[in-house]
Amino acid sequence: MVLTAEFMDGAHLKHAEGYSQEIRDYIGTHIMRLCLQELFDFEFMQTDPNWANFLYNEHTGKIALLDFGASRSFDKSFLDKYLCVLKAAMDGDREACRHWSKELGFLTGYEADVMTQAHVDSVLEIGKPFRATGIYDFGNQDVSSNVRSAIPVMLRHRLTPPPEETYSLHRKLSGAFLLCIKLRARVPCQDLFKGITSKYTFSDGAQLVY
Repeated sequence: MVLTAEFMDGAHLKHAEGYSQEIRDYIGTHIMRLCLQELFDFEFMQTDPNWANFLYNEHTGKIALLDFGASRSFDKSFLDKYLCVLKAAMDGDREACRHWSKELGFLTGYEADVMTQAHVDSVLEIGKPFRATGIYDFGNQDVSSNVRSAIPVMLRHRLTPPPEETYSLHRKLSGAFLLCIKLRARVPCQDLFKGITSKYTFSDGAQLVY
């Protein structure tokens, strides 16, 4: 086995709050695009959202991703169902959120109504940036606080642990959201979501059409 390394030049994104709005929007957009590509294009994700793992080079405009020790792949069957959950969240479809959450293993179907409602509410909150047409302003959002408010109910009433894959996946996705919030980035989330997921091919050969 031969291991190689390459020196990447740039500043950690934990220092990026001082950049102009244009650069912060650029960084946020590319981070969100990367997360979606990792899932539905590469089907392989670096799941450590530590902001120090991202470098921005002001001279080249490139963002470098470091430390692939926490990388993992995802089974096609999982990605198929997870995309259906996200698509339902983007559409604001509560029944589809519930159905695909059960298919994926978030729910058993025997939960108390308060648990099902809290879970669906949190999924819809995660889908809010993708539901917004045009630019989504992460500097003026309430997603994080709304999801946080549902956690006590889900901890109390959950009947089954979330799918194993989602622990690392959601760590990365929440990290990307928090980075965009920290940067107060304005990101065309729906356009990114549609552009990337429309190219995804499900196990049965189907594709999403928007």
